[in-house]
Amino acid sequence: MPGKHTGHPTIAFRPTTKWQYALIEERAKLSGMYKKDFITRACIYANICVVGKKENIQRIIDELEEMKLTLKEVAGQILTCNISLSEEGYDDFKKDFLVLCVTAVDIVNGAAYLLTRLL
Repeated sequence: MPGKHTGHPTIAFRPTTKWQYALIEERAKLSGMYKKDFITRACIYANICVVGKKENIQRIIDELEEMKLTLKEVAGQILTCNISLSEEGYDDFKKDFLVLCVTAVDIVNGAAYLLTRLL
């Protein structure tokens, strides 16, 4: 459909069972939203369930460590007024970093029971 799409990447998936498909269809229909809007909101605002594999926990810890290092670097640049990004680069960085922060907080909340067992 020419002119219909805005250039954003497509995310597609297939439900594993007919039952899952039927649930998604019914919930989207009863929500009053278009299916794409329903699925988007469900993905963004739902609780994140973290599988308790050691590799997943380590991945979360590694991401948090990377966030800490990045925050220190950005804080240092801000304090010295020596930001090495263009305005467009800064806007992209800010968007990407906010997405990462929100996701990390949601994942840590979803994995809190796993992380407390490690401490």
